[in-house]
Amino acid sequence: MSWAIIADSSCNLRGYTPTAADTTYAVAPLKINVGGTEYVDDDNLDVAELNRLVAEEQSASSSSCPSVGEWAELFRTAEKVVAVTISANLSGSYEAAVMARDMVMAEGGHQIHLVNSRAAGGKLELICLLSDRYLTKYPEASFDEVCTYIDGVEAFSTVLFSLSSYENLTKSGRMPKMAGLLANKLNIRILGTASDEGTIKIVAPTRGQKKMILKVVQAMEGDGFAGGVVCIDHVENETMARELSTAIENRWPNAEVHIMSCGGLCSYYAEAKGLIIGYGWNTASGL
Repeated sequence: MSWAIIADSSCNLRGYTPTAADTTYAVAPLKINVGGTEYVDDDNLDVAELNRLVAEEQSASSSSCPSVGEWAELFRTAEKVVAVTISANLSGSYEAAVMARDMVMAEGGHQIHLVNSRAAGGKLELICLLSDRYLTKYPEASFDEVCTYIDGVEAFSTVLFSLSSYENLTKSGRMPKMAGLLANKLNIRILGTASDEGTIKIVAPTRGQKKMILKVVQAMEGDGFAGGVVCIDHVENETMARELSTAIENRWPNAEVHIMSCGGLCSYYAEAKGLIIGYGWNTASGL
């Protein structure tokens, strides 16, 4: 039986080769619209150039989700499919994937499990990595057993957003304009998390990189993180990502930290120097 692990491009796990037998990995690209031009969030995108264009554009830019047809084409590549999307409250990607799932399953020959991550970035990467590890460790697992495990990973994992720029969030209406202007003016770095509904919730404001790293570690500890896989995505800020990785590994020597550059969609929302940290506990602590 062939398997496919599929995510939309709010997942920054690019060029990944699964370790599980007869398993493929693919990404359904979102699109970013800047000044009337559409940019596809795939491996060919020049993310740094996109960030420059977004920063220069005075009007609000926007993003759009993969089409039903794009999802359906990917779903047809394997007999058993695990697909994970950005939060349904942030994008229409999940809704499009639901329609594609129903269409492909009606054709027969496919089992498709669709996961609304209720987040973006690191949480999707965590789900994909642990899905692959579960399939590797339990190659004889039934489809239902795999789905139950993956749903547990989703339920017991989250993301933190460490942001220092809020221009796109305020332009898109995802953050009050006055709050964004004030935070930018005062050079405040905001730590946010994904709410249960899959929206962005503010945890704490702070100034300075060291204080923010401490806040992140404290938030992870408060959530019940006790070691395992952590995914840190950054927007042209590898230095802070590595400092955070060191702090996490010092606190939890059994942590396994993966550092990745943000693709177009996550760069668009996390903005300059932003970090997205995905981690879990209980079921989602790792295999």
